[in-house]
Amino acid sequence: MRYQAALLFAVLMAAQWLAPSFAGAEYKAVFKPARDSQGVLRIAIRRLTEGPRTRYLTVEPESFATALIEGPELGKADDDGQWKSTPYAVALEKYNAPAAGLQDSGLTRGGSGLFLTVDLCPSTKKMDMELFKAAIGEPHMKDRPLPIAIAVSGMWMERHEDELAWILGMEKKGDLSITWVNHSFSHPYDRDKPLEDNFLLKPGVDFEKEVLEDELALIKRGLLPSPFFRFPGLVADKGLLEKLKNLFLIPVGADAWLAKGGKPREGSIILVHGNGNEPEGVKKLLEFYGEKKKSSELGELRFLPLREAIGR
Repeated sequence: MRYQAALLFAVLMAAQWLAPSFAGAEYKAVFKPARDSQGVLRIAIRRLTEGPRTRYLTVEPESFATALIEGPELGKADDDGQWKSTPYAVALEKYNAPAAGLQDSGLTRGGSGLFLTVDLCPSTKKMDMELFKAAIGEPHMKDRPLPIAIAVSGMWMERHEDELAWILGMEKKGDLSITWVNHSFSHPYDRDKPLEDNFLLKPGVDFEKEVLEDELALIKRGLLPSPFFRFPGLVADKGLLEKLKNLFLIPVGADAWLAKGGKPREGSIILVHGNGNEPEGVKKLLEFYGEKKKSSELGELRFLPLREAIGR
């Protein structure tokens, strides 16, 4: 316990030391293919300006890796069209097509393995740490970090800084390998409204502001947003998907939302809420681990990074 407390304090202090004030900063969507000093193709999708300093949030279109780099390091624009055939460009087109209904557009499953995604929507309840601990404790995860995609809202981060520090501490110890997925800043929701007027479809919601403020909340804490986005409630129409495409993000759905009765199978993107609001989902995840104990011991239960769900 003493070690955990010391680690938590160290992570909190590091986060405070790394976080810039962002007072008067300008954060905008851009699209700038370029090659860095090493000749690596990058696509700048955001520009962060703080006084005389300019940085870009970039995506490597082959690996989906993101980086926040200084303006001079990006290099000159290099739009020879090569980026159009990359996995990132193909995914932007493919997964921003609307589904049959209002829910579950986007990337919902991969070809092989399992993809664990945890949603952290705004909540007054404590985070369910057990779902992280149980996954880390699986036999096949021994001596290697658990690949996990965390769809986080800015409001959750503001209200749960200590729990966020706990997650970062787990990553620092090598227990987790996190892909940070944009989940909108405020995650609007009204339990009395139908889907077509709810979540990010609620009248008056500024979609671009929700997206950019959530990314900025991550960057402020020294974290890197990925090029992935999860719609709150998995709800989106054609208009929102078009707006998301214009912000150069890939929507992530799920074919195994556990609390809604989804059953994980090979290639499944598993969705469970870790914000304390959906204990049934956590219970079913733990039951799934129990059912697959033999497979885990044999190394047949494989959790993979979210980017590998897209393939090549």
